[in-house]
Amino acid sequence: MAHFYFNVYNTATTLDDVGSDLPGLAEAKAEARNAAADLIREEILAGRPFHRDHRIEVEDGDHHLVHVLRFDELIAD
Repeated sequence: MAHFYFNVYNTATTLDDVGSDLPGLAEAKAEARNAAADLIREEILAGRPFHRDHRIEVEDGDHHLVHVLRFDELIAD
């Protein structure tokens, strides 16, 4: 298992100080996609504007950036 941190940059910055153990980077990317989809859904249901430039940054156990998922990657034009 590898350890990953998921930092959210949207209306507020939320730094993950706990992280999650996952089998690998593919699973961490999937976790980021699921979290981003949930956050987008919450914004839309609350009637708040969706900001395409919001993102989740995934760091490895040593806090090195290994993936960036921009929310606009989940939305079709």
